[in-house]
Amino acid sequence: MQDSPISYQEWRDAGTEWSWGRHTVFYRMIDRKDDSGVQSTAPLLLIHGFPTCSWDWSWMTDSLAEHFPLIAPDLLDYGQSRNPSGKACSIHDQADMIEGLLEHLGQAHVHILAHDVGDTVAQELLARQIEKRLPFQILSCVFLNGGLLPDLHRPRPVQKALAGPFGWFIAHLADSHKMLAGFADVFSEDHRPNAEQLEAFWPTIIGMNGRGSFSRRIRYMKERRRFAQRWVGALKGTTAPLMLINGLADPVSGAHVADGFRVRVPDGRIARLAGIGHYPQVEAPDEVLTAFYGFHKIGQTVQPPPETTASAPSDMTGPAGNASLTAAD
Repeated sequence: MQDSPISYQEWRDAGTEWSWGRHTVFYRMIDRKDDSGVQSTAPLLLIHGFPTCSWDWSWMTDSLAEHFPLIAPDLLDYGQSRNPSGKACSIHDQADMIEGLLEHLGQAHVHILAHDVGDTVAQELLARQIEKRLPFQILSCVFLNGGLLPDLHRPRPVQKALAGPFGWFIAHLADSHKMLAGFADVFSEDHRPNAEQLEAFWPTIIGMNGRGSFSRRIRYMKERRRFAQRWVGALKGTTAPLMLINGLADPVSGAHVADGFRVRVPDGRIARLAGIGHYPQVEAPDEVLTAFYGFHKIGQTVQPPPETTASAPSDMTGPAGNASLTAAD
């Protein structure tokens, strides 16, 4: 993998804090308005995954910001979003926070790009939109690797340990190098971070809430099972265009999830990235951008890279209004 074009410290320094209840939420708003000073298109909401934070998107934000205003929060209890109560925050809490943030920013329409637990937050938002109780409109949603289909999720040993009855103790006692080694294992073999890059992830993982937050955050795995019908149902019931960009080499939610998504969400689009693991936006940002821009009909002359060319005709289908990827499945 390549280094991010911006360090985590630089990312933090460029952010903003917003109070939501007892929480202090960190977010980045990147908005390159046109000459008139008017926002020209609906913003793109970036929802990161476990166990990291919004810095995960920094490999792609320079390019994305040329086409969308960007809103990239740290979820509650993650990164630089302070959780003074020390209480666990549910997926519903995360969705409530997103609602509040978009209201605070005066945004009535958004596109979404989500990853990992961010996928689950996006699914809850889609469910609320179906119920006509979401205060903003989701225009489209693109998912990266994550537990969209809970029965197909394959958690790593460290995730199971943190989610277990002794998760709090394990989080406090585990050696950081061992935890980082486990984190590296979800990357593909050819795109695994080196020692220096791994160390750069550590402050994004531990965040300002410390090790005690690990076992609180991981509770989303139980929530996925509990609310599986609701959240998988949101994928099937939404009218918003959907796409999955999937790193096939991901041991947690790789090719098996892409296959399941094709069967259960037949109107959704899929781009399969061969040789890419759980963090496509970090491992292969250019490939993700190509697929994402194809979905949004941006730069139609750009051809997808070889990793996305092995196509199955059924994956080319999608709801009316979805862009076609000229050579992706």
